[in-house]
Amino acid sequence: MKERGSSALGMVLMMLLIGSVTLHASRRLSEQGMRLLADEQHYINDFWRAQSALQWGFSLRWSASETAHCQQDDRHGWRSCLQRGEKDEALLKGEASNSGMAVWRWVRLQGHQVIALPHGWIDYCPLTPPATCL
Repeated sequence: MKERGSSALGMVLMMLLIGSVTLHASRRLSEQGMRLLADEQHYINDFWRAQSALQWGFSLRWSASETAHCQQDDRHGWRSCLQRGEKDEALLKGEASNSGMAVWRWVRLQGHQVIALPHGWIDYCPLTPPATCL
């Protein structure tokens, strides 16, 4: 007696096996992509919170005597710091609290207010050594 259909059954089983392996790999890639997307969203949120903290720093009154001073808004999770430099220039930092994300801007001091210098944006602390950064 000849067996018929066993090769067709083997092909069906092979197709099911290949399909399940492909679906498993596709699911893993999708999970990895979702993690990357979530990380990117956290980065973007922290960046804009740091930008908001920097803008908030322009509206604050700063001490005329302190060389380095920080102010914090716990309601929004912002922190803005001013570090005086030479003459009437200073470095204003906006930081998203609890994230480590910070942006800096060179500013000019006018009394208790700060005025942004043109082309003063900077996304890293320019001071050396890095320990001098607030």
